[in-house]
Amino acid sequence: MEFLSPFHPRLVHFPIALSLVGIFFILAGWFLSVRRRGDQADADRWQSYGRLSLILGWLGVLAAGASGLLDQSHAPDTIEVRQLINQHIGAGLALLVVLGLAIYWPIKNKILLSSGRRWLYFALLLVAAALVLLEAWLGGKLVYGFGVGVH
Repeated sequence: MEFLSPFHPRLVHFPIALSLVGIFFILAGWFLSVRRRGDQADADRWQSYGRLSLILGWLGVLAAGASGLLDQSHAPDTIEVRQLINQHIGAGLALLVVLGLAIYWPIKNKILLSSGRRWLYFALLLVAAALVLLEAWLGGKLVYGFGVGVH
């Protein structure tokens, strides 16, 4: 299986895309429900697609994180790379928690998007999007700045 090494860079793109698309779909579904009071089915469909995308994104982040922990042993052993990897791991763990909350909260509270707490939920989604972008930036810095994962 040496031809698949490093495995982590092959897994990260789908979780990035699925998480960001899921956040967009949930926000778009809420916006549609506000704009069109009569056609709630369309808004619910967007939000359902968004939740599914978030779930798949969370599973992808979990798989990418596990593969990253395995692949980190091939990284150059310098202080700068280790510090950046630790920041990348910390942001990844935070992303798992925040995306997990973004998935769980609407399941626990069925009327979340129509309640006053929707703004807290939207803030949570924005934090999730920021963490996805931070993770991607840190990963890009590792690859393009330090050559981690490049043969």
